[in-house]
Amino acid sequence: MKSPTILTALLSLVFLVGCQTPASTDSMPVEEDQGVKFVVSFPEAARAEPLSGRVLLFLSESDSGEPRKKLNWFNPSPVYAVDVVDLAPGELVEFTEDDLSNPDALAFPDPLGRIAPGSYRVQALINHDQTRRSFNDGPGNLYSEPQQVTLTKKLDATFELEADQIVEAEEGKDTDWVKLVKVRSDLLSDFHGRDVFLRAAVQLPFGYEDETERQYPAYYVVPGFGGRHLGVLKREKKGGDAWDAWADGSNPFRGFEIVLDPDMPLGHSVFADSANNGPVGEALTTELVPAIEEQFRVIAEPSARFVGGHSSGGWSSLWLQVTYPDFFGGCWSTAPDPVDFRAFQTMNIYEDTNAHWTPTGQPRAVGRSRYEPTLLFPKFNHYEYVLGWGGQLDSFDGVFSPRGEDGFPMRVMDKLTGAINPEVVAYWKRYDIRLQVEENWAELGPHLHGKLHIIGGAWDTFYLNLALEMLQTFLDAQDHGGYIEILPGNHGSFMTKKMRKRIYQEIADQFSARGE
Repeated sequence: MKSPTILTALLSLVFLVGCQTPASTDSMPVEEDQGVKFVVSFPEAARAEPLSGRVLLFLSESDSGEPRKKLNWFNPSPVYAVDVVDLAPGELVEFTEDDLSNPDALAFPDPLGRIAPGSYRVQALINHDQTRRSFNDGPGNLYSEPQQVTLTKKLDATFELEADQIVEAEEGKDTDWVKLVKVRSDLLSDFHGRDVFLRAAVQLPFGYEDETERQYPAYYVVPGFGGRHLGVLKREKKGGDAWDAWADGSNPFRGFEIVLDPDMPLGHSVFADSANNGPVGEALTTELVPAIEEQFRVIAEPSARFVGGHSSGGWSSLWLQVTYPDFFGGCWSTAPDPVDFRAFQTMNIYEDTNAHWTPTGQPRAVGRSRYEPTLLFPKFNHYEYVLGWGGQLDSFDGVFSPRGEDGFPMRVMDKLTGAINPEVVAYWKRYDIRLQVEENWAELGPHLHGKLHIIGGAWDTFYLNLALEMLQTFLDAQDHGGYIEILPGNHGSFMTKKMRKRIYQEIADQFSARGE
């Protein structure tokens, strides 16, 4: 399948950012005719050639830091966007009230003219990279230094922001304990029509340098949404009990821990082959894993390969085990993204007609704090709509949806109205893990025996326990030799030090029991 045009790909990136909610709710709104204008440009010294992409303008009530780096799904700040084609150095991009006043304008949460009076920290970023999910990682993206501005009622003013700073690619460096791997994927490069690389961070086992003839098992870990393999370097630098246990050999698992990079322009790849991201799972199992096993002393046998992850990484690890049941010897999935689309968080994707509103007209929640909804689908979708492709909800479309005629993933839900597309829903069925496992259990069951270990929180922050309970109902009726546990806790609180040690111990035991 051909990749999108360069322009299509450039405009397909998104990045979730957030900071503090601006101004108090009792402030008088600025009148619609205030005349505030923000003007963004980039100098020739930063980039000599024209560019195409999305210009983002962030406003934060915070008086410090960079708005582009502040992320808070539950309390996002205002953001505005303008798409550009062949924007030349010195050419001006204007953000005005008139241009950002329509209901479908790229303005969150309200038109620019409704920003409340107050002091704001403002920053612009020009996203034209087509290789990364996050604009902060996109090599060559341009951004301005933050400015402090004061907006008052009926203000008539123009604020200029020059995007003269350049985002540098973050690659990381090897350490004594962590070795970075970068492999060009022929499969993904052919699919996208450009060089695409698979990346991983290989954490060496205790005693690796001393016992030079010894081979070890490998535990492949998939980070959650927004996570990358480079997080291992930060974990090593930070240290702590978990790292000390690895370094002194007291961790019960004696093997490699290999952290994969799930980053894709459309979001998190979840290492599932898709019409939009390409054959990511096939590339992992036929290109990256063999390359790692050749470079390091990894036992190249299914009984020595284990996979795990949390959240989106939890879904990934379960999908990999189910899709490649004879390639991996066991998976440890925690708080996985929806594993049954009858409970796609707070909706039944097969029966509901609108993702934003319940049949009684109430807004659907996508996040909660135990008992209380804290994030709503209409708001979250609107935020992603303004920022572009690649956010958490859009990431699902990137994996599960067919590709549309415009080169973008077809949306399962309209970003502004919430209307669910039944044509896309039908395509999504092939990624419904519970459905696929149940329909193919006669064939899959023997290959998955003893390999499924899944844990979630009873009041998951993103309602993920609901789908997990449905998968549990099916698996508990089968002789599958593993377990699904739903424990007290939210999305991450059940992942205590004791639980992490338990998982390492179970992996070690699974490896030791091979061949019995």
